[in-house]
Amino acid sequence: MTEMTQDEVKAALTPYHSRIKSVVEKGYQEWKTVDAFRKTAGFGPMLYDRSVANYIFDAIARNAQTLFAGDRSIKVRPETQTIKFMFDGKVIARFKKGDDCHMGSNIPTQAIMDYLDPQQSLPGFPAAAAKVEIVWAADDIGTAIDKITVVARRGNTMLWNYHIDDDAADDTGIFEFPTAPAPDEFSPLVVVRPPKKQTES
Repeated sequence: MTEMTQDEVKAALTPYHSRIKSVVEKGYQEWKTVDAFRKTAGFGPMLYDRSVANYIFDAIARNAQTLFAGDRSIKVRPETQTIKFMFDGKVIARFKKGDDCHMGSNIPTQAIMDYLDPQQSLPGFPAAAAKVEIVWAADDIGTAIDKITVVARRGNTMLWNYHIDDDAADDTGIFEFPTAPAPDEFSPLVVVRPPKKQTES
C-alpha cells in the first residue's frame, strides 16, 4: 500500500478545511455552554478529563454529521465507539483530543493498531486511502480551540503533521464581494448647486 505524503493529504483536505474547523469549534463551544449551565445549576466540576473529552467528541461527531450531510464527496461511517469520515475517496479521518505532542491518545486495541498502521487497509474503505487523525487542543485557559492539527502516524510515531489555520480554505462556493465604498468616496455628501439664472422680464 502506497502512503500519501503530507502535501497530497493537505491538497485533498484543503477544500474541507473550513468545515472541519467549524465542526470542531462548534463542538467545543457546545461543551462550554453545557459547562456554564452546570455551574449555574450548582453541579460540581467534572471529575475526569476523559469525561470532558468524550462529550466534546460526541458534539463534534454530531456537528460533523449534520454539516457534511448531503455532500456526496464525504463518506460518513458511524461505528460502535467512534466515527470515521472519508474525504473525496482519498483521506480517512477521525477526530481526537490532542496531547502535548499533537497526537491523539488511544487504547491499543486491534482496531486502533490497524488504523495507525499506514500499510493496513480498513474494511469498507479504499486500500489506497490515507488515514489521519484530526486532533484539537484548547488554549491555555480552556476558553476556545487553539489548534486543529492533521496528523499521520505509524503506531506511536508521528510521520508528519500540519495545522489547519485561520486561513482555512472556504469551500462553501459562496464568494464575498467587496462592499460598496462609502458615499464620500465617490462624491461629497452635500452637493452645492449653482443658483438658477434669472430671466429678464
